[in-house]
Amino acid sequence: MTPEATRTFATLAREALGDALRRRLVLAIAVASLLSLQVVDSCTSCGSATFTHDGKTVAMPDVAGVSAMVVAIACGLWTLILAGALASDHLAEPLHDGSAALVLARPVGRGSFALARLAGALAIALTSGAVLLFGAGVLLHARQGLAWPPLFAAFAAVAAGTSTVGALAMAASLYLPRIATLLLLLMSVAGIAALNAASLLGSQLGGLAGLIDAYGPPLVSSIALALREWIAPTAVPGDALGLALRHVVWVLASAALLIQAFRRVDLE
Repeated sequence: MTPEATRTFATLAREALGDALRRRLVLAIAVASLLSLQVVDSCTSCGSATFTHDGKTVAMPDVAGVSAMVVAIACGLWTLILAGALASDHLAEPLHDGSAALVLARPVGRGSFALARLAGALAIALTSGAVLLFGAGVLLHARQGLAWPPLFAAFAAVAAGTSTVGALAMAASLYLPRIATLLLLLMSVAGIAALNAASLLGSQLGGLAGLIDAYGPPLVSSIALALREWIAPTAVPGDALGLALRHVVWVLASAALLIQAFRRVDLE
């Protein structure tokens, strides 16, 4: 991108973020995130890493690691769904009210406008996700002694998955009603998460389920792999580089699909 194009994109992204912050949904997100953080607080306090055997207390670090991993994955999935919900009308709405046509009347490319709207939605979702994930990490480190550096890799995986889900939801919203987009979002994220979890637990997936787990966006697999040090270095199967490359492919493909879908939309 040229310096001028970069400045234009930054301006559009700031405007998109401002539009997102002015929506009532953001207040609901803030309240829901605070309530979620309280739930995380409760989960980390009740997840005991010890059990009693013959009157003796025996430590079980793997149990603590597994429960902590479940909490982190739940925070990641919440971030993914939040990104999809925000993106589901963040581009469709300016199309419907005519403001997109006014912006595009200036020397602004459709691709830049679509990606800037996506960036505004992702900024809100990732901020909420970071608060939840790293808040959980602080609590887990203080209460169960788990290392917090793996959370950085986990957040990178969440950010990649969030970008993919947000871009696909935004592209779908150009052709589907919002309620249909949200239902598709929930079913897709839940389905992929369930398949990833089944594969991590040792299930042999075949057919379409196996293809989705092997080649779809690794929404849960990458988070679990990033946090496997909480259990054992070999406890979670998978190739970190392979999952990272798959994330990159899905992020680029979803962004390209969004741009192509927006270019096909007729402006009123």
